[in-house]
Amino acid sequence: MELVKNSYDADATWVKVTIDTRAGNSWGRSYPTARGAILVEDNGHGMDQPTIERGWLTIANSPKREQKAAGRTTARGRTPIGDKGLGRLGSQRLAHNVEIITRPRSQPKTEHYVAFSWADFRKTASIPEVPVAWQQSGASRNGHGTELILSGLREPKMWQNEKYLQDLQRKLSGMISPFEETRDFRVHLEVDGKRIELAEIAERVRETALLRYTFGFDGEVFRISGVVRLTYLQPNAKNDRLFFQSLCRRDGGKALYDFLVSKYRKRRPPRFQLSKRPEWFIEFGTQQTLDDLGGVRRMDNLVANPGPFRGEVDAVSLDSSDLKSEVFQRKSDYRRLVRELAGIRVYRDGFGIRVGDDWLGLGKQWTRGSSYYGLRPGNVLGYVALSARDNPRLVETTSREGFQVTPHYENFFFLLSKFVQFTDHAQGYLRRGVLQFLKEQHDRHAGVEPEETHSQVTQRIDDVAQSLASLRLKVQGQVGSLLRVADEASKTLDEICHELDRINYKGRAASSVVADHEGQLRVVSTAAAETDKMLHEVSAVLGARSADLNSMREVLDRRWETLNDEVSALFESISLGLTVEVLVHEIHNIADRLARKSSALLRNVNRSVRKASIITYIEHVRSSIAAMRKQLAHLSPSLRYLREQRERIDVLAWAKELATFYNEKLSGKGIEVVVVQGGAAEFAVKMNKGKLTQIIDNLVLNAEYWLSEAIRAGSIKKGKITIVVHSPAVQVMDNGRGVEESVEESLFDPFVTTKRVGEGRGLGLFVVRQLLDSESCGIVLLPDRNSRGRRYIFELDLSGAVGE
Repeated sequence: MELVKNSYDADATWVKVTIDTRAGNSWGRSYPTARGAILVEDNGHGMDQPTIERGWLTIANSPKREQKAAGRTTARGRTPIGDKGLGRLGSQRLAHNVEIITRPRSQPKTEHYVAFSWADFRKTASIPEVPVAWQQSGASRNGHGTELILSGLREPKMWQNEKYLQDLQRKLSGMISPFEETRDFRVHLEVDGKRIELAEIAERVRETALLRYTFGFDGEVFRISGVVRLTYLQPNAKNDRLFFQSLCRRDGGKALYDFLVSKYRKRRPPRFQLSKRPEWFIEFGTQQTLDDLGGVRRMDNLVANPGPFRGEVDAVSLDSSDLKSEVFQRKSDYRRLVRELAGIRVYRDGFGIRVGDDWLGLGKQWTRGSSYYGLRPGNVLGYVALSARDNPRLVETTSREGFQVTPHYENFFFLLSKFVQFTDHAQGYLRRGVLQFLKEQHDRHAGVEPEETHSQVTQRIDDVAQSLASLRLKVQGQVGSLLRVADEASKTLDEICHELDRINYKGRAASSVVADHEGQLRVVSTAAAETDKMLHEVSAVLGARSADLNSMREVLDRRWETLNDEVSALFESISLGLTVEVLVHEIHNIADRLARKSSALLRNVNRSVRKASIITYIEHVRSSIAAMRKQLAHLSPSLRYLREQRERIDVLAWAKELATFYNEKLSGKGIEVVVVQGGAAEFAVKMNKGKLTQIIDNLVLNAEYWLSEAIRAGSIKKGKITIVVHSPAVQVMDNGRGVEESVEESLFDPFVTTKRVGEGRGLGLFVVRQLLDSESCGIVLLPDRNSRGRRYIFELDLSGAVGE
């Protein structure tokens, strides 16, 4: 690994490592009988005599250290990796002998040959006495570069062990980019005639990708695009998967696509379209400028720009049924390669920067409800490509274990967190859309249209039940009529036969004349009896099914009511939890202030007790207790035992009371809450004050977050939240950046957020809508736009709670 790093620092575009455990040293000149050898050759700038003396032959001395300290890069713009001057000592762990053949770029027709044996170090008293063979001659081959020959392998059997070779392959894949798109430095590895090509291995795995993202930042605009295969959208459940396949087999997924882009009313990612590439199903994407993203870091009032970068991320399946048989023969081989290459890695000019296995927090994201359908760290392969030229302000730590945390790195990480957010949202949209599509198709098979509400379906059940009951009565009536007709026909026939038997009809008995018709009449009579029996059975079934339908409808109604109650309680609990978070934060602040005052008083007591200090402390405790009581009083109306209590609320007076509370809390953050009466007439609502307070709390908490970000970024000096009371509505707005266009249509859906990773759940506005819905009220984001072209006014429609 250290020797490959040396080739990278020498500006080589390729390095080839050849390991031969069986043959002798055919590459070298001084140790022909040594068994087993390693050849490391590259096309780097080579070494002249001073470089060999100060570099290879002087321990712990490295010219790269001075170059790195001065911030200088190589001719290819690379930042040197090694600077301790110790990496070359690793060669003694591999073999007994070292030979160097090098042709410097500055002297392309000159070749230097150096050789020494580590065994000679045991025979001498001091390092300068170790014999070193040195020879300068004309170049034996064209071009600059270096060949390092290590002969007399110490552990030849290790290189014949598949496990160790896989370990080497894995470590090289982590250090040198296996992605063709990022590399200007290639590593070729050959062991006993077997080639191991890192880029080919990565590409083989990437061929199985079901989902692929490409992203790039050009210094101003951050663009993300994605493509997905139809097989990625298959549900996991076997029955649903078979149903999905049967639906999509008919039209290649066209009905599903139409549903996703026009009928499914969740948020549609921008540029959402059928893919023009046959192997992919759907393409989608988004783009935003860095300055337009809330929450970016600034230096001297300017955005800390990390510089242009790009990357790709593939999501692969570990399910053997999704594999291409011609690519992988065994499922175990495929899974092993995915494990070795998994993760989103960072490469600068093709050389890896170690950033941790899951540095973007995909695992943490996935365990949150918002990211159930998001990228998973175990089955993604990807890279972020940087360069020394474009990203000089993204500085690695001295150990190359990640980056130094600076405003430029924070913005780099922030952009990538936006990418993760987008993948969560896009994949959640697609997955939930497929489930909704299948649900509607199942409903249609059951004769229920997707647009029908619960009440409409139950009404249809009632209608069918009534129709069955009516039909049953008609059937019973027809049965009676049929029996009467058959009975009368039989009597009439008997009378005719009796009368005709007394007379002679053309020489025959009258009964024989009607004998043929009598047989037919008897058949009719028998059929009537059978029909009577069948109609009795039909009537019984209709009666039973009608009763069943009525019972089922009652069960559905009870379950629907129970479900509504449970969901309502859930939303109330979530909302209360969000409010409690704020309360806990405020009480922590109060407790911290009490602790500081107590410590200060204790120091005074240790010196000399002063009455004034004690009085001041007591007053501070009293004010802290008052603050706690105010916080608890704000929360109390939301507690469960008070939740069902409805009261008449003067909306304007209540809003002014809330504004006073918020201003005491937010004044230290440079944020002001203002209440404006938007109409001449005041109005009141009849509802629970705690619930209404929690609704406004969520809106104010959101505004507080984004205003704080805008103040910190320097885009505004002071934040202002305005509450406009205008019968029968309340509008809440602020002077921040406004709502990002990409989430305008999905803002009230669960788990939709544009806050930094870990700072938002995406539940606040969803809960607000549900709480209002439980009171026959609603909320919308008005179409009005601020100076940045963004929508920013939330309007609460309280008409459902006006009056009694």
